[in-house]
Amino acid sequence: MPSGSGRLTVAVVGSFRQHYGQVVRAAKAFEAAGITVRTPAVSDIVNPGAEFARFASDPPHLADHDIQAATLEKILTSDFVYVVAPDGYIGRTTSYELGRIHERGIPTYYSQMPKDLHIDIPPESVLDAACLAARLGTSAPSTTASPAPGKEPPP
Repeated sequence: MPSGSGRLTVAVVGSFRQHYGQVVRAAKAFEAAGITVRTPAVSDIVNPGAEFARFASDPPHLADHDIQAATLEKILTSDFVYVVAPDGYIGRTTSYELGRIHERGIPTYYSQMPKDLHIDIPPESVLDAACLAARLGTSAPSTTASPAPGKEPPP
């Protein structure tokens, strides 16, 4: 269901340290289709090689865990989530986020089938960001995304 603005919202997640360029491309594909990207803000990573990626747009006075908490809130209040998973890699933080996303039944799509993620992922929820953005445009997320067991995705 679209947010109060009438536009769908998406959170794009994945390993920012290893695949940020692909995350940015996915975010731009959604924005071009009129879908609001709640996270990440497309910004430069200011601490390359660090365990937790920080962006130029992050308030420098906040601790990493405070930034992650704010990011998780944006993820969990998005209409759907898109996971950038090149070669199936998602990373530890994305795995944690996906557990929370899955328990809430938020429709979730993947660039590639993730490895070592033991949840049911329908094959039709694995597709390129540009294809998904074109398909969704201004409509609600498809019911073919992977909701949590026993939960229905938003209409």
